[in-house]
Amino acid sequence: MRKVLPVLLMLAVAGCATMRWDKPGATDETIANDMVACRQAAQQEAMRYPWGYYPWGGFGMPIGMHRGNWMLWQMRQDNDRFYLQNRLSAFCMRTKGYEQVEVKQPQTQAPPPASPSPEPK
Repeated sequence: MRKVLPVLLMLAVAGCATMRWDKPGATDETIANDMVACRQAAQQEAMRYPWGYYPWGGFGMPIGMHRGNWMLWQMRQDNDRFYLQNRLSAFCMRTKGYEQVEVKQPQTQAPPPASPSPEPK
């Protein structure tokens, strides 16, 4: 088990890639402006979302819930809103013609190891 865990952690980290939005012909400034516009629109839309899929309607604390449960309920609403904003932002960017591409990091090579110089006699 001790040998398996580090290997699994390395595989998990190796699978993570840095992504960015890109569109042919778009400058960095255009991409940033479009991303800000999409995030603002997504935030406004997520705040309008009715949250009606909760059994009690989602417009207040359910009857019989005490303080600890109310905090969990509020955290769930915040999390759901966060994920909805991300999905709406991504939809907006794809609608504008952007695609997510992996950021290619420059390949840096370590300097070659110094060969031991012969000792002077």
